[in-house]
Amino acid sequence: MDAIIHAIASYAVGLTRDDVPRAALHGMKRRLVDTMGCALGGFDGVPVVIARQIAATTRGEPSARVFFSGEQTTVDTAAFANSLMVRYLDFNDTYMAREGGHPSDTIAGTLAMADAAGLAGGDTLLAMVVAFETVCALAEAERLGAHGIDHSLHVAIGSAVGASKVMNLSEEQTAHAVAMATASNVSLKASRDGQLSMWKAGSAANAAKGGVFCARLASMGMTGPGEVFMASGGLAGVLGEMPEVPQFGGREQPFHTDRSSIKAFPAQYNAQAAIWAALALHDSLDGQRPDEIVVTSYGHAVRSSADPTKWIVHDRETADHSIPYLVAVALADGEVTPAQFTDERIADTAIQELLPRISVREDLSMTAAFPGALAAHISAVVGGRTFEALVPNAKGHELNPLTDAEIETKFRSLARGVMPTARVDGVLARLWKFDDEPSVTAWVESLRV
Repeated sequence: MDAIIHAIASYAVGLTRDDVPRAALHGMKRRLVDTMGCALGGFDGVPVVIARQIAATTRGEPSARVFFSGEQTTVDTAAFANSLMVRYLDFNDTYMAREGGHPSDTIAGTLAMADAAGLAGGDTLLAMVVAFETVCALAEAERLGAHGIDHSLHVAIGSAVGASKVMNLSEEQTAHAVAMATASNVSLKASRDGQLSMWKAGSAANAAKGGVFCARLASMGMTGPGEVFMASGGLAGVLGEMPEVPQFGGREQPFHTDRSSIKAFPAQYNAQAAIWAALALHDSLDGQRPDEIVVTSYGHAVRSSADPTKWIVHDRETADHSIPYLVAVALADGEVTPAQFTDERIADTAIQELLPRISVREDLSMTAAFPGALAAHISAVVGGRTFEALVPNAKGHELNPLTDAEIETKFRSLARGVMPTARVDGVLARLWKFDDEPSVTAWVESLRV
C-alpha cells in the first residue's frame, strides 16, 4: 500500500477515545447536531423523496434505517438516502484548504453502518471523528477541483474509513477499503458547476454510499489497488503532482472537528458573506428597489457563485449557488431560509427583474484574506443615494463561529413542520449527549416522526 493509504488506515485503526480531547469531541457533537438539523430540513425535498422511495423497495441483512421515516433498507441505500437528506439544502458545514468540501457529509454513512451494527454512541462518535479528520486532512493535502474532480471523492474515502472503524476492521482491511473507495468514486466537478441539477446533492450522497459499500467489501476479504494515490495511473497521474501525506488530528496535531465552518444560511459557502452584507442593507433600503447593486467579494466566491449561468435562476439548485439571486432575495425579504427557495419565490417577477441590476466583482484584498476570512461588500444605488455594507468575515466562519445556542436555533427552525415541537428539546438533549447512547439502532428508531 502506498504511503497515503497506509497513513489513513494506520490513523483510523490507532485512534482511541482517549486520544481525542474534550474540545474536539464537543466540536464533533456540534456538527452532529447541525447535520441532523440539515437532515430534518431536507426530509421532504424532491430528490430525497425519490431516495426514500428507492429505500422502501430494498431490503438487506444487516439493515439500516432512513432518518425520521424509519424505512429499513440496506446499509448502502440508507447511507445514500440519509446523506442526500443532509446535503439537499446545502446547509451543512464546509472546510476550506487546498480543496474545499463538506466533512459532515460522512456522518450519515457512518451512522448507517453503526445502525446496522448496533454500535454504542461513544464508539460511533469516535468513528465520526476518524471520518471527519480524513476528509479535512485530504483537503489540505491535495487539490481536486482544478483538475475537474469533485471534492466528494474525499467523502467516499472518509465514509469508507468511518464504516471501517464502526466494524472494527484491521489496518489491512481498512487500507483495502480506502483503496477501493478512492479508485471507484472519482466523480466530476460538473456536478456543481454552471446550471445545476438535483445531483448537486446526490454526488456526495453517492460517495458516502460507495465508501460504506467498499468498507463492507473489505470486511469480507475484497482487496483494492495498493498505489491508488501515488501511481501514474492513480491520483498522482490525474492531478499531475504527487499528493501530500495527510496530517490528522492528534499526535501533536490539532483536530479538525472544531475547525469547519457551520453555515448560517442554506446556500453555498462562498455566498455566505454576500448574504450577510445584503441583510445588513435590507432595513436601510426600506423596501425601495435599487437601481444598481455592486457586490465585491473574494475571487473564489466570484468564480464559483457568479459565473454567467448564475443570473439564469429557475430552480433551487442554481438559486442556492447564485450570489445574484441570494443578494436579491436577501435585500427583498430580509431573510434567507428554505422559504426563499420555493419555485414560486424563485419565479417571482420582483426578484427576477432585480437580477440584471446586480454585478459581482472580485476584490483582491478579500481574495488575499480567503480562506482565513469570508468577506463581501455591497453598494446599492437608490434614486441617486448610495447605501453600503461591509462584512469582513461572515458569521459561521471558524474564526467567527456560531454558538451552540445558535446551532440549536438553526436546528429548531429546520425541524419545524417535520418533527413535533414538543419532541425537539428531547432530541437535542440526546444529540448533545450522543456519546452516552447505548445503541445507535435504538437512537435512530427514536427519531421516527
